[in-house]
Amino acid sequence: MLEEIMHLNLLLYFMAVAGAVGAIGMFATHLTYRRKIRKTKDVISLREKWLSLWKTRDRLMQRMNLLVWLPSLFSTGLLGLSLFLNSYLRIREGLPLIYLYLGTIVPVSLLLLRQMLDFTYREELIMNSLADYVAQMRTWVEEIPVQKKMDPVLQEEVVEKITSSIRQTAAAGSHFSKMLSPEEEEIMREIIREFMN
Repeated sequence: MLEEIMHLNLLLYFMAVAGAVGAIGMFATHLTYRRKIRKTKDVISLREKWLSLWKTRDRLMQRMNLLVWLPSLFSTGLLGLSLFLNSYLRIREGLPLIYLYLGTIVPVSLLLLRQMLDFTYREELIMNSLADYVAQMRTWVEEIPVQKKMDPVLQEEVVEKITSSIRQTAAAGSHFSKMLSPEEEEIMREIIREFMN
């Protein structure tokens, strides 16, 4: 059985398939991100736009990294297995050099393709949408009628709206998921109240 696997070069074909799956997956992930950016141009709510872009970017970056490392490790493992089987079975011809070539080409080409299809340069788009959202919230706060002594009910309503907005931004799955503990949230509320006074 093992002799037949080595004779048919099945490990070599599996290495090539792993490289192809990684490359096709990265192309699909890149196209998914581009399509998602096109869809967010239609979104009117700045907060929704920013959250959507940020979460999508994180999820697709993780997928892209998996599509590089898993096929690369699988290909390297198959190269090691083929070297082991060659020495275990004592094949007279030895291991063809194409195993070594493909075992190194797959990880290197996947890493290069990962760099070519990298979409972290689109951070500017995400940061611009965040800046627009912050500017919109600032104008919303500035539009509140200023009184000598703000009504406590109105003040708490404004504080709650700003706090809930920040809490939604710090939702699970984003970079800010561990940002607000209850103590930090109370400190943030105090800062907002002082700013309003």
